[in-house]
Amino acid sequence: MQFNTEIEMKEFGFKTTAKAQGFAAGHKWMNYVAPKNKKYFFRDTLVKPFMNWLYAPFGDSCLLVGPTGSGKSSLAEQITNRLNWPCITVSAHSRMEMPELTGYNLPVTDPVSGDLNTKFVDGPLTQAMRHGLVLVIDEYDALDPAVTVGLHAVLEGKPLVIAENNGELVKPHPNFRFVACGNTAGQGDATGVYAGTMQQNLASLDRFRVIEVPYLEAENEEATLVDNLPMLPEIMAINMVKVANSIRNQHQGLGGNYLSVTMSTRTLLRWARISCGYLVTGTPNPLQVALNESLLNRCDNVQKVAIRKIAQSVFGAEWDAANKAGTNKKTVAA
Repeated sequence: MQFNTEIEMKEFGFKTTAKAQGFAAGHKWMNYVAPKNKKYFFRDTLVKPFMNWLYAPFGDSCLLVGPTGSGKSSLAEQITNRLNWPCITVSAHSRMEMPELTGYNLPVTDPVSGDLNTKFVDGPLTQAMRHGLVLVIDEYDALDPAVTVGLHAVLEGKPLVIAENNGELVKPHPNFRFVACGNTAGQGDATGVYAGTMQQNLASLDRFRVIEVPYLEAENEEATLVDNLPMLPEIMAINMVKVANSIRNQHQGLGGNYLSVTMSTRTLLRWARISCGYLVTGTPNPLQVALNESLLNRCDNVQKVAIRKIAQSVFGAEWDAANKAGTNKKTVAA
């Protein structure tokens, strides 16, 4: 599959006449194009380096590093979506082995003779390499380093040897790209927050171009909330982001306090969505109830108290009368 169309950068929300090379919709791999999030907020500071790598990797793979829920895998998925570039996302785990990526020999029955034979079935890595897909490995730093060492040749654009398929040599398609996403930079987690992550082999990390993916800036995160939930009062969105950033700061040990949980953009959106539902139905203290369901019910008592105090300090008197929050700027639509 070759680049055969130009995609206007306004598809990414940028005010420019620039265009990017992409694929015309309707190609045979369209089922593998990631679902489109129409409300996704593209950050220029991330789109530029990622697309620079996407078009000219020069033998590098890409490692996206950032806190939980900052939008690492969605960055790759939404950029490739706009380009109609097929993409496969796989969630890694500590017990994942190479065959889960490369493929298996599976038993098949001959429809004519009834004989039982074996047939090699491509895994996501092999399929992506053969056909020029973008492969996104989420939670990459949870992989056993022995597995990542086995990927060294692939990470620098060399062929994959599949021992399970009689030593088949799979040469990478020119459009194949390897993206890894992790909460750590492969150096292990000294904080103990990201359970299950492992220190990766230095030679593996040397094969990556690394892009940091932080949380959205406050004004952009506020706009994302309002854009996704037009019924949400603007002042409430502003205060929710303040609460989220305060939790994140304490999660990082800033300000002298420490929380072992954080509020990702994903959790923030969940809090806002649930709050809107309770605002419409007139549920008492909707923000508190929604915060419990979206975050606090998985926290211990000490952290529950700490986070509630953060929310109370931000919202003030409106915390206990949240149905009135923001009505001077925007009303809640049923």
